[in-house]
Amino acid sequence: MTRQIKSRIAVVHDWIVTYAGAEIVLRNILNLLKKKDVYCLIRDTNNPVLNDNNISNIRESYLQKIPGIKNYYKYFASLMPSAIESFDLKKYDLIISSSWAFAHGIKRKSKSTKHLAYVHTPMRWAWDMEEDYLSHEHFVKFIQPLVQRQIRKLREWDQIASQRPDKIIANSKFVQNRIKKYWGRDSKVIYPPVEIFKGDHFENHGSFVSICRLVPYKRVDLIVRAFNKLPDKKLMIVGSGPELPRLKRMANSNIKFVGRVTDNEKSDILQGSVGFVQASKEDFGISLVEAQACGIPVIAFGEGGARETVLDARISKNPTGVFFLKQSEDDIVEKILEFYKIEFNADDCIRNAEKFSAESFRYRMLEQITSLIS
Repeated sequence: MTRQIKSRIAVVHDWIVTYAGAEIVLRNILNLLKKKDVYCLIRDTNNPVLNDNNISNIRESYLQKIPGIKNYYKYFASLMPSAIESFDLKKYDLIISSSWAFAHGIKRKSKSTKHLAYVHTPMRWAWDMEEDYLSHEHFVKFIQPLVQRQIRKLREWDQIASQRPDKIIANSKFVQNRIKKYWGRDSKVIYPPVEIFKGDHFENHGSFVSICRLVPYKRVDLIVRAFNKLPDKKLMIVGSGPELPRLKRMANSNIKFVGRVTDNEKSDILQGSVGFVQASKEDFGISLVEAQACGIPVIAFGEGGARETVLDARISKNPTGVFFLKQSEDDIVEKILEFYKIEFNADDCIRNAEKFSAESFRYRMLEQITSLIS
C-alpha cells in the first residue's frame, strides 16, 4: 500500500542502528509514501529498513562523524537534542517522526509545515525508568550525579519538545497514558504493525523462546535464571546486544543462544516453539503479538502493553497467555509450570494477533496523514 501524497515529505527517526519493533514501524511508514526523505541522528548503512527505492535522500546528523558512534551512541544522549534540532526541514509540507527519544523534537520547519509524531514512548530513562537505568548501567559512584544532571536536562528539553508536533499517535493505551502524564498532550492510539512470514518447513524444536535486544531493561537475566532452575525445560534466546556475554556465562546447558535471525528464520523458530517468554515491561511488545500470530501462547510480565495484546488465562475463556505479576525468577518458574496445565488453542492466538495487522496500521496511519494535510 504505497500512496502518492502530493506533498514534500520528511520522515525522521531517532537512530537507525538496530532492527527491532520501532524499525518495523518505520518500514511500514516508509512503505506508505511514494517519495520521501529520511532523517536520523545516526545510521548503519546496512540496516535493511533503508532498502527502499522510494527514499529520495537520507540525511544523518553531525553525530555520524564521531568514530565508533554506532556502538556507543547512548553515551552521547546529551548531544542529541541539539543534533535533532539542527535538521533544516523548512522545505517540507509534512514531517512524520517516529520517536522513542528525540525525533519528535525537530524544530526548524516552516509555519505551514505539519508534523505528525508516532510515539513509541516518551524517553524511558528520563522519566519513569531513571532508577533502573542508573542501576543497570553500573556507573561509578562519582559519575552518577553528572548522569542525573544530564537526565534532568533531557527531561526539561523533552517537556518543551513534546509541544512541537501538531498531532501525536501513541503505540498503545499504556503509552497514551504516559504521554498525557509527562507531556500533558492528548494522542490517538494506533497499534504497531505485526507481520509474520509463515513457512511450512519449521522444526518442532520443543523449546520456549525469548526474542529481544539483549539490553538490561529487557530482564532476560530473569528468564535465564528461571530456566536454570528447570533443567528439563529448554529455552532458545534470539537476539544480540551488550548483555550477551553475561547471559551466556549465567546460562546452563538447556539454554541456547542463536543471535540475530532473518524474519523467515524468526517465524520458523516461533512456529516450532512450546511458548514465548517476555520478562520486561514493554510499551507495546511486538514480539508477543508475533508469537501469537504463529499460534504460540505466551508467558509475560503483566504490566505495560502486554495487558492490551495478551488474553490472560485468569480472566479469558479463550486465553493466549499467562501473566506473572512480579519481575522475579521464581514467579517465572511458577508460571512456566502453570503454563502446562492450561489448554491453549492456536486459533485463539492467531485471531487475537489479527487485531494488530500491518494492513490495519497502514490504513489508520494514512487516515491520520490525510486528515492532517487536507
